[in-house]
Amino acid sequence: MDINKAPSRISAMLSLVPEFVRERRLPWRLSQTIARVNLQLLRRYYDRQVLFTRPFLTGEDCPHFEVHTLLGHNHVGMVLWSVKSFLHQAGKKYTVVLHDDGSLTDSDTKTLGKHLLNVKIIRKSTADTLIEERITGLPNCCEYRFTAKETSDHRGIKYDMHIFAVRLFDFNLISNGTKTLVLDADVLFFKMPREIIEWAEDVEDRNSLYSVEQYIPRRNSQNEIIGYELKTPRPTDANAGLLCFDKRAFSLEALEDWIGANKEKMNTYATFEQAAYNHLIKSKGGSTPLPDTYSFNYTDQNVIATHFAIKILFFTNLKRLEKALH
Repeated sequence: MDINKAPSRISAMLSLVPEFVRERRLPWRLSQTIARVNLQLLRRYYDRQVLFTRPFLTGEDCPHFEVHTLLGHNHVGMVLWSVKSFLHQAGKKYTVVLHDDGSLTDSDTKTLGKHLLNVKIIRKSTADTLIEERITGLPNCCEYRFTAKETSDHRGIKYDMHIFAVRLFDFNLISNGTKTLVLDADVLFFKMPREIIEWAEDVEDRNSLYSVEQYIPRRNSQNEIIGYELKTPRPTDANAGLLCFDKRAFSLEALEDWIGANKEKMNTYATFEQAAYNHLIKSKGGSTPLPDTYSFNYTDQNVIATHFAIKILFFTNLKRLEKALH
């Protein structure tokens, strides 16, 4: 398949079975296979296309603020789209710190360094040594950070649930700033994030800002998103995939106690680190949610930034950014 014609080819292939897909008459396993292939083709296409976007300079603006992202080999293209969309929309050269989950290759680090000039990449082995020195004597923190817990996502793909402890400990303990944008690889920015910029550059403001999962997509019979509905009741917890966290709210002692009191959730909640962030934020008080235009999976014309839990939406929305990043 010609990679440059991938999106149109994908649409053409999927149109061969529109009636069955629209009316959900295909067997579940076959429909899942079609969805998986569609996602893989789009990922392959956009992983290539991001290599033709321009490089961005990092590390020159606002020394007390840093962008931190956890990634692995399969997320290199997504991270480049995500971080570049933020830097482009912000119009800034902020420090970017990328945390290896243990699967980055030498080729990956070269690609990241070529596209994000001056980026800091922290290898998992290096981070393990640094973090071990910082949390020795805190058994609950050590258990969460250094023990693996295998689980599966909704497609049956296995992964280590505890790898997300990196976003909690490493983002805060391996950092030179006092403010951190905790950014997942599947977040895109479509407009200038004024609220985040103002927060980032105000060193005196010790509160945090966070996105909230306010909306759920409303779909038609073709499974296309046609609008959004507010969740009822409206949630109040922070979504740690797009979180402006003030490190002065971080406390190893508080985490040691909280993890100990919630040990059963540590091995059952895939979002355990998000719950930990919420504990730190609420314990401190004073923090506020970002506007609804930063909400989970929200993509209409008013959107500023979105954390895409539905991965196909991440890739189908990239065409809105592609021209701007070239």
